[in-house]
Amino acid sequence: MVKEKKKKIHVKLNLKEEEPHWSTGNKCLVVLLAIVLGGVNHYHVSSLFENDRHFSHLSNMEREMTFRTEMGLYYSYFKTIVSSESLTQGVYKLYRNNVTEYPDTINTLKRFNLYPELVVGALYRGFNNLGLLSEVCWTVNRGKDLDPVQSCEGLKDPPHFYLAFVWLCAGATVSILFILGVYLSDSIMGGLLASLCFFFNHGECTRVMWTPPLRESFAFPICLLQILSVSITTRSVCPNWKNLFSTAFSTSAFILCWQFAQFMLFTQCAAVFSLYILGLLHKDVFSSIIVSLLIGLLHSVALMFGNEMLFCSWFFSSLLSSLLLVLLLDGVLNHLPSLLRVPTQGVLFLVLTVGAKLALSRLLLVQDDAHVFEIFKSKFSDFKNFNTQLYTCAAEFDFLGWEMPYKISLTLLLPAAVVAVILVVLLLARAMKSVFDGSKEVITVDPAVVYNVLQAVAYAALAIMIMRLKLFLTPQLCILSSLLASPTLISSALPTCSKLNSRELQTGFIVVLLASMGVKGAQNIKEQWNIIGEYSDPQLEEMFEWIMKNTPTNAVFAGPMPTMANLLLSTERPIVNHPHYEDVGSRERTKTVYSVFSRKEVEEVYKLLEDIKVDYLVLARSWCLSIERGGCAIPELWDLEDIQNIQRPAVCPVLWKDGKPFKKVFQNQDYKILQIRRALHISPKPHSVDR
Repeated sequence: MVKEKKKKIHVKLNLKEEEPHWSTGNKCLVVLLAIVLGGVNHYHVSSLFENDRHFSHLSNMEREMTFRTEMGLYYSYFKTIVSSESLTQGVYKLYRNNVTEYPDTINTLKRFNLYPELVVGALYRGFNNLGLLSEVCWTVNRGKDLDPVQSCEGLKDPPHFYLAFVWLCAGATVSILFILGVYLSDSIMGGLLASLCFFFNHGECTRVMWTPPLRESFAFPICLLQILSVSITTRSVCPNWKNLFSTAFSTSAFILCWQFAQFMLFTQCAAVFSLYILGLLHKDVFSSIIVSLLIGLLHSVALMFGNEMLFCSWFFSSLLSSLLLVLLLDGVLNHLPSLLRVPTQGVLFLVLTVGAKLALSRLLLVQDDAHVFEIFKSKFSDFKNFNTQLYTCAAEFDFLGWEMPYKISLTLLLPAAVVAVILVVLLLARAMKSVFDGSKEVITVDPAVVYNVLQAVAYAALAIMIMRLKLFLTPQLCILSSLLASPTLISSALPTCSKLNSRELQTGFIVVLLASMGVKGAQNIKEQWNIIGEYSDPQLEEMFEWIMKNTPTNAVFAGPMPTMANLLLSTERPIVNHPHYEDVGSRERTKTVYSVFSRKEVEEVYKLLEDIKVDYLVLARSWCLSIERGGCAIPELWDLEDIQNIQRPAVCPVLWKDGKPFKKVFQNQDYKILQIRRALHISPKPHSVDR
């Protein structure tokens, strides 16, 4: 143990000396079980997806239509890569894209975390050029007055190739979860406990089987890999280049795959800093982790063409404050008494992080994440505006509620994780008491375990405020449950309870716990497998067919965000708004389009759409005729800001009945397309549009 001026808790640093020896046979068994468990989840999620949509028997247009909202937007860029004449041309179309936010030309690689699509698209082209891909096609008679369609199955079919990669990532998630459980608990039983908890609470751990193209489908296994890398580094006596590389690489890959990565990494930085100020991490180890995270962030910024949001993120600000405290202020703070030093460092960390965040946002003139402040402000006050309500009215952005905790309590996941946390807290309290009392008793505390507990606490705080982020929390609780299988945790936390320290008794307890978990867990799995459906949306398909046959390729469309993503994907027509709402310009453009749901004058709405160069406006019945929904219908959102028109009728229902001054060009039961005068001047001859 390295001696320092300030008192340190004795931590587990030398694994070779303090941990039981893992034989080659045990290591091979861990790898084998990880592969098997990953394969089981691969089969599980792919089967659930097929059962829900009968995906194998849909036409490719129908398959594309199943990718609603952001999913359709992301998949459209994979389609661009594989359908271009060359990979270079496909990448250029992502780099110079003028159809996603017409008339602007944007770099989608900078804006949308599209490296998964770039990698999968490049792999598809490479394998296909080598003749390694095949497919089998047949004709499907759909009935119900619908024309027969051709359906293909096999990796040569682009949707199937794309999904195959998603299912591989889903399998990797459970494999890495198992390895994390083994690593933290020093027990194969711990890894099995974590993995089975994941399966028993599958619906609360992931939604990849229902929404495969979303960013977390690719990013979450990398997130777990990054947590594993940081956990390994916390146990190192002297971190080497392998620790630095693995943490930096996984951090960079995680950021490239998911825009929400910055929030998780911010909580990680705070958790690691907490370990340091509590005396659980040596200064060199802490500095190594922070530098690795910073290198990973800088690499991702470079690969995303200087994405300003990353420089203005809470993650970057927390890294700056950590470096400032450890490099410049550490010597001064070490002279403070321990009881005063710890809270002082914690307060300084928060103050410096907030200050750096505000200063960087103002310096770089970045307002893209201003809506995040507004969302949190609306949750804890009566503040409301159009943008915050558009978010918080969606269930996934609401508070967590009691449903999720209740469900994971029935499977005993939450109680198991809580017991594990209590044991860690008791052990940490014993260690701190020993330090402050000057006792000669050596109490070992594993910093990797404490880090994962702190990470779970941070995830819980995020999930409580935004329900969507429970996808971080629930798998982390599965990881914590593995600690119950640790051969040393119970005896270290409760040394006076010698009867509980028997390994045989502990193994029996784990077996009983898994059997009890399996009662409700098996029922949850059965309920998932009982979901049987078949996708069909003839009204949307009819509209897309009409657009492709009756409008030029440079015709510009606007409408509800979810529909626009599908329209871009299936018809390849330019759109002015889309579901990716993290950019300030995109939010303003969408708000302009959504003026059709306001109570303004119809002529004013017409002029607003004409000014942003819209040719065709798409109306959806479900959106248009819903004017009251407990404050969450779009006209009610407009009423918060457009008070002067609050007594007027909503525009959209009027347009649904009578499209004037627009020109109605298409209508079926669910959709209506209105033409703007500007469209009358469009050249009917198709010409090239970058995509």
